[in-house]
Amino acid sequence: MTSLVDGADDSTGGGPVADPRGWALPRTVSVGDLGPLAEPISEHNGQAVAVTPLTNHPGWLAKLYRPDQHPEDAERLDLLISAPDALPEVERALLYAGTCWPAARIQEPGNPAVGCVIPMAPEEYRCELRRGAFSERRFVEIDWLAKSDQSIRGVGLPSPGSAGRLAACRQLTRLAAVLESLGLVYSDWSFSNAFWSPARRSVYLIDVDGCQPAKMPDIHQPNWADPLTPAGTDADEYTDRYQLGLLVAKCMTGLRDAHTFHTVAASPWPNQPAVSEVLLDMLLATDRERRPSAAQLHQALNSGPYLRTTPRPTRTELPPLPSRPAQLPAPRPTVDAQRPLKEAESAPPKPTGTGLDDGWIAVLVIAAILLIVIVANH
Repeated sequence: MTSLVDGADDSTGGGPVADPRGWALPRTVSVGDLGPLAEPISEHNGQAVAVTPLTNHPGWLAKLYRPDQHPEDAERLDLLISAPDALPEVERALLYAGTCWPAARIQEPGNPAVGCVIPMAPEEYRCELRRGAFSERRFVEIDWLAKSDQSIRGVGLPSPGSAGRLAACRQLTRLAAVLESLGLVYSDWSFSNAFWSPARRSVYLIDVDGCQPAKMPDIHQPNWADPLTPAGTDADEYTDRYQLGLLVAKCMTGLRDAHTFHTVAASPWPNQPAVSEVLLDMLLATDRERRPSAAQLHQALNSGPYLRTTPRPTRTELPPLPSRPAQLPAPRPTVDAQRPLKEAESAPPKPTGTGLDDGWIAVLVIAAILLIVIVANH
């Protein structure tokens, strides 16, 4: 395994490898080298004070950090920028195509880590999202895969189906496996840090410039916390494995709560029979160091086997399903509402008859008598 923790294994024969993304810039630049900056597209988000397009270089961004960054960030950024050089060509191309991998470190006198230059996510990750009578063209976060096909169609996106979900998760886990092979910790696997292209069934990972070797401060996201990594301790490769497994489980099932775990346990993917076992070990193993790797999950998603050591990892129980709202009995009628019914029940029954009242019967009898008298006189 290539690892940047112990020093990169430069399999390319030495020297930097040409960046295929179309801009051959030095790996260390100043703000002035970049030309004019456009209006920021994002401000005060995480470690960045601004993410700004470069006017003279369409498709590229300057990500400018807060001034309180650690002094070693310059060395870490240089490590990340050169990391793809140590990869085989196929994996290097994957990293450049599927992530906003930093291309250069921005420095100024007295501040060696002002920020970094990164590519903008490709336009194919933008779609028109419909919200009632309104629509907006924006980047589609992988968050949408953690919803039902019906919800996805409801905003005007094509339904991914099981094949689309599988294709996106395969690419996601392949990128995770490359990061893991480099000994890098991401610590931010969540809905907001990857974009999804429904048309191409692909994903694009962002904020990768925050990766660190071996371990880093844990980025605690609501509903993403690793139950075996205590708050205040560093994130590492095992934390990443839990969060990656949780993200894949949600995107594969289209569910978000405890039903996600129960659906995974039901093994709904007959063509990928090992996926359920890999995911359950990533999410429920009682020993965090027995969690399967990103590469093992990627292999299972590609219909491969799950080769694990024995004995099998012990697991915690599946989380309880949310309780259903209690079914309340139908409300009984009020006293006033019941009164007409009671009065009707207590009233004596009406007599039945031919429908002619007593007055009409008397008239008919008198008419018959008169008719008899007239006939008798004649």
